[in-house]
Amino acid sequence: MPPAQPVPALVEEAKAARPDRQAIARHIDAAAAARDASAAAGRPQIGVTGGVDYARPNPRIFPRAAEFNSSWDVGVSVSWSLWDGGRVAAAVAEAGANERAARERLLEFDTTLATDVRERRLDLASSLAAIQAADVGVRAATEAHRVVTERYRQGVATNTEVLDAQVALVVARLDLTRALANSRLADARLARALGR
Repeated sequence: MPPAQPVPALVEEAKAARPDRQAIARHIDAAAAARDASAAAGRPQIGVTGGVDYARPNPRIFPRAAEFNSSWDVGVSVSWSLWDGGRVAAAVAEAGANERAARERLLEFDTTLATDVRERRLDLASSLAAIQAADVGVRAATEAHRVVTERYRQGVATNTEVLDAQVALVVARLDLTRALANSRLADARLARALGR
């Protein structure tokens, strides 16, 4: 039986569960972070450094002595690229283009996903209807076989008619088996489309 949820709810479930969609969403976040990092290169940069030396002899202490001494240093640096030949603007534009491309890939994926979910749900409904039709075919072939066999016992039907009825019954059962297998495949395809 096809899922009772409407197609939009199934599509939303698939969007939440599919790892390939989540990967595209992470690419969008990464592209946005890269754009922000590229834009940061155009702002002033401040760096703070510090260090401690404990050595024998300590090269920072004069005169050098053969004993352990400690020393420390602290530094602050500020840099600001006032003219970079458009490098920062180009990097920001490239990162922005990458982000837009990732967003477009996500839109394309969502469209394809919605179509795939709809198709798989319709395939499942169709295969379930085929099971019902094949079941009716098996019952009809069984009844036809019973009638022809009874007619053969009464001497009214030929052996060929009985064989034809048996072949029709086997074909009807084979059709039912195929319909059952197709419904299992359709169910598995829908589950895969939903990310289950």
